[in-house]
Parts: sequence; C-alpha cells; structure tokens
Amino acid sequence: MERFYIFNALLAIYGAVFAIESVSALADGSTSLPIILGSIAGIGLVSASVYEMITGSPSDFEVGDIGFWAVVLGVVALLSLQILEITQIVG
Repeated sequence: MERFYIFNALLAIYGAVFAIESVSALADGSTSLPIILGSIAGIGLVSASVYEMITGSPSDFEVGDIGFWAVVLGVVALLSLQILEITQIVG
C-alpha cells in the first residue's frame, strides 16, 4: 500500500474523531464556538482527505518522513486516548 493512501486515510480518521465528538456534543445540547468549529473542521478534514484520495495522484505525493510518521503516531495516540476514555466511561 502506498504512503499516499495511508496518509490520507489517517487524516480522514483524525477528522472523523473530531467530527464524531463534536456532533455528539451538539446533539446533547452543548453549543459553543469550539464545539461548532471542531465539527466543521472534522467534517472538512474527512471531506478533503476523501477528495484527495479520489482525485489525487500517488506519484505527486510529497510528504517527508517526519511529517508522515508524525501523522501516523498522532492518530495512534488520539485513538488510544479515545479507547481509554471509552473504557473509563463503560467500566
């Protein structure tokens, strides 16, 4: 699998986490500027990543190793924190 697809899929996952949390907070009745901006940013990041995967060219992908691994580790850390939060709520 090419780094282009991995990178964009991870960015979509990152955006989905923000969108899900923000939209669920909006559904609970919490409205504030950070929550609204988080939902817009999350949905925008998912949309932009999917659009890039559909229309972009893997041969034109130019992100250095540090940037690539920063996104990979950032998404892993974010998902790990989400799992910890869920286990604390459930358990």
